[in-house]
Amino acid sequence: MGNLYATLDEVRRYLGLDAGQTAADDLLLMMLGAASRLIEGYAGRRFYPQRAIRRYPVSDQHRLLLDDDLLTLHSLTNGDGQPVSLDAVHLCPGGLVASSLILDRTRAIFVHSGDPVHAISVEGTWGFHPAWASAWQDSGDSVQDDPLSAAATTLTVSDADAPLSGGVGGRFAVGQLLRIGEEYLHVLAVDTGTNTLTVERAANGTAALNHARGAAIAIYRPPEDVRQACLRVVHWLYRQPDAGFVLRSAGLRGEVVVPPALPDDVQQILAPYVRLRVA
Repeated sequence: MGNLYATLDEVRRYLGLDAGQTAADDLLLMMLGAASRLIEGYAGRRFYPQRAIRRYPVSDQHRLLLDDDLLTLHSLTNGDGQPVSLDAVHLCPGGLVASSLILDRTRAIFVHSGDPVHAISVEGTWGFHPAWASAWQDSGDSVQDDPLSAAATTLTVSDADAPLSGGVGGRFAVGQLLRIGEEYLHVLAVDTGTNTLTVERAANGTAALNHARGAAIAIYRPPEDVRQACLRVVHWLYRQPDAGFVLRSAGLRGEVVVPPALPDDVQQILAPYVRLRVA
């Protein structure tokens, strides 16, 4: 299913569909995916967190330019294979999503022991969020399995459809990205009768882990204007079949083919997020 910037329940409410109108759910999920990728393509960046190691060449002894948005730096390995102390690294711009790393000149320099290409390894959480420190919301729920094994694809919670604090609708919904400890999980289905979630484990580059009963579950909140833009694009696709998209058969669920341009109002919403491209 991939990373979505709105949930299936949010799309239903936005379109004025009630909980019992589920015939179009597969189509709506495809449109959510298409809308999310259109937004990323327009902005030139992703609005969800992904754990990954990226490699960079040594071109400056003190500065490393990044080709992606860095939310959190976990480790930095120099070109000679030695770790660089994170205390010697400044993330720039400070206090925001980082686009470069600068070393304290008195403590470290970037080096390489051979080919400078791909010499530096940066392990981090990548993506863009203007308020990363508050991007994860406490769900008010926790793991009820004892324990939740690393191989499990269903997660038991205490109350799947309890109201979410400060939000609309139930706690859990298809399309959410969850965090338990250091692991991310995608919600694929919600059974409110049994209080179980069907989940994709080890999402976004994280590792599947065992989680003890009582472990807290957090819900990722994309930037609010990005979420609204996603809902707007889905509405545009769903309500206006003559806007340029068609649904054609391809596999079990079909394929959504979308037009190359976003509506003008969506482009205005996303304009502040467009990543500067240097030729």
